[in-house]
Amino acid sequence: MAGPSLSLVIATFNHGRYLGAALDSVLAQTRPTEIIVVDDGSTDDTPAVLARFAPRVRVHRQDNRGLSAARNAGLELARGEYIGFLDADDVIAPTKLAKQAAVLDADPQVGWTYCDVRIDDEVTGQSRLASERFRYEGRRLEGWIFPELVRGNFMPVMAPLVRRQALAAAGEFDARLTPMEDWDLWLRLSLVAPVRYVAEPLATYLVRAGGMSRDRDRMERSRFLIIDKLARTRPEALRELGGSGRRIVADMHNWFGGDAGARGDWREARRRFAASVRTVPWQGRAPRMLALSTLRAWCS
Repeated sequence: MAGPSLSLVIATFNHGRYLGAALDSVLAQTRPTEIIVVDDGSTDDTPAVLARFAPRVRVHRQDNRGLSAARNAGLELARGEYIGFLDADDVIAPTKLAKQAAVLDADPQVGWTYCDVRIDDEVTGQSRLASERFRYEGRRLEGWIFPELVRGNFMPVMAPLVRRQALAAAGEFDARLTPMEDWDLWLRLSLVAPVRYVAEPLATYLVRAGGMSRDRDRMERSRFLIIDKLARTRPEALRELGGSGRRIVADMHNWFGGDAGARGDWREARRRFAASVRTVPWQGRAPRMLALSTLRAWCS
């Protein structure tokens, strides 16, 4: 008996030189898998690469709308009861989906599962595990992991396999967020379903030159946008963390306050620093920045 069906969604944009290896790795899976590739307006040889894999792969082509929108388009097409994701420049081990599906098969209460991942740096040539990079030792890795996950993402996008019902409850990728749109979804999943960890590197993530993960300023902005979204949509989840949750929210307001001040928007800076001080009054820098932004706003 094969068990619940699997779907894997691959979103690609001008990754023709990597895509073949990604597809080979999915076609080698030991448990039958529906493969959906969303070509997000590629202008390279992606169509020719995909033609080599017809009809074993379902292909959806669309105008360029961004990574999250492409993944969401794939989600709409997916028929599997368990759903995973893969970037076009990454690969997975032949047993990845079968081993993770077995975890979900064994316990209907588990909404999703994730595995360890090997991270290969194209520039430096270095390779290490996500469990080393993100220091899994000592972390809470299973169950209701929102308090751990909100501190920062430690799951590359290809690591999880998710039950369809859990995805329906959490919602799709937020197309307004890039990068770290995967972290936003994992946070929402962590609030609706417990997770299980497979302590085996079953995928390889390629860090490329010029990739979004190297743009630290953009990553930081996305991180605080996601925290801001949480503070607006799920404030109770942050409140339940107590002092650590208040600190996360205060840091978010401080970042946006500093960003507004750098743009000369002192009214927004004042609003953000005031919110920060209300959240955590015993700070050092925020009260001074509130006073400065209030003066600048009054003078402008």
